[in-house]
Amino acid sequence: MIRKYFSMLTMNYERTLLYMLQQVEYDIPQYIKWLHRVKDFRTVAKRGQMVPTPKAHALFLALALFVLVYAGLAVYLAISAGLVMGYLLAILVILILPVLAPYVLVVPLVVGRYVVQKPLELNTISMAKKYVKGHAGFKIAIAGSYGKTTAKEVLRTVLSGGRKVAATPGNINQPLGLAKFVMSLKGDEDVVIFELGECRPGDIAEMCEFVQPEAGFITGINEAHLESFGSLENIIGDIFSLRDFLEGRPLYLNGDNDILRREDEKSTTLYSRDGTENNIVSGVKIGPFDTVFSLGRFKVHSGLLGWHNIGIISAAVELAGQMGLTDEEIRAGLRDLRPFEHRMQPYELNGAVIIDDTYNGNLDGVKVGLELMGQLKANRKLYVTPGLVEQGDKTEANHQEIGRLLARQVDEVVLIRNSVTGFITDSLVKHGFTGKLTIIDDPLNFYENLDKFVAAGDLVLMQNDWTDNYS
Repeated sequence: MIRKYFSMLTMNYERTLLYMLQQVEYDIPQYIKWLHRVKDFRTVAKRGQMVPTPKAHALFLALALFVLVYAGLAVYLAISAGLVMGYLLAILVILILPVLAPYVLVVPLVVGRYVVQKPLELNTISMAKKYVKGHAGFKIAIAGSYGKTTAKEVLRTVLSGGRKVAATPGNINQPLGLAKFVMSLKGDEDVVIFELGECRPGDIAEMCEFVQPEAGFITGINEAHLESFGSLENIIGDIFSLRDFLEGRPLYLNGDNDILRREDEKSTTLYSRDGTENNIVSGVKIGPFDTVFSLGRFKVHSGLLGWHNIGIISAAVELAGQMGLTDEEIRAGLRDLRPFEHRMQPYELNGAVIIDDTYNGNLDGVKVGLELMGQLKANRKLYVTPGLVEQGDKTEANHQEIGRLLARQVDEVVLIRNSVTGFITDSLVKHGFTGKLTIIDDPLNFYENLDKFVAAGDLVLMQNDWTDNYS
């Protein structure tokens, strides 16, 4: 606690607070959780710095105004309470100021959100709801704990072989972002694809009512966002709000996920690494830069790596056929499949193959990543990770499992030091890991100098990355 307090007295303290607000996208509960977790404000900004946006400037000015008023209070106490007692009270008030400052920043955020921002957002969402209901395009919604963005991009690419397709950009998957995307549509799109993100109970049901999907995909369910939902059952219930909304209309489930495989029923279509019921996969060949396989009458040469992508490609082909795309149009879409940024994205460095899977992290992703490493040949196999976030009461168990999976699969493990590092290292020892273990304190320096850590013939898998609001 003493170290934490003295770290508040540094020159960049205010900028650090603003940086963290930006990191959590001004989510006040997440910001408060970070305030309680942090042990030293001087060590927070490892991956970036505060971006001087108008919002950040406004908050800085609000904090400066508070400090001026607060300083005036200290002077008043010094004058009015007598010489000795006044100075003691003034010193006490000044010493408390750094502790109050992080919470003072929340006040203008709350006022601005409910007085200005919220009404504007509700108006934007209201207009978007009216627009989307009148849009003639076929609407597809994608939900799940992981794999949503990859599924979205695969569907967009395959269907674009014969249709005009629009899809939510990047990782936009919340109501306001969806509303802005809807308002950007030209109106002549044949297909509109929405990614739906779950942060708290009720999210998926709310967004289904908003975007009015006519078909859906559920890509997988695990403990992601367990802290927000409280239990895996709550996560399952929220994500399956999509099935409830569709009421028998096309719904595709990822059969490689145990939970979804158990939920399969007559009205749903199961897809997996084996394909679908109507499109069976055969002749799979996986390399460091591509995946080749046969899918019924289609020969697929995909830039997407690993077995786990075969299922969603199969489902996209099946949906394309049901929507009336010709075989040649489907083949045209398949030819355009490329790896997506930070999602099992391979590149070469000094003769080594680097697979960048740092966008997001979950235990299922760790498993498919290590499965891929096991299938590829290399002189030396290195695995880099900080671990997983938002695992709730599964934090220790899931990181123990990561250690177990790594123990006999790779030659070197590189861990970015944080609160879960000990769980992985203990498990590595417990399960007889005989390779090299490296623990990194400065992740930015490590990634910027990766070329110094690898050699020709190496295979490196980098999975997940922690933003600076996690420790």
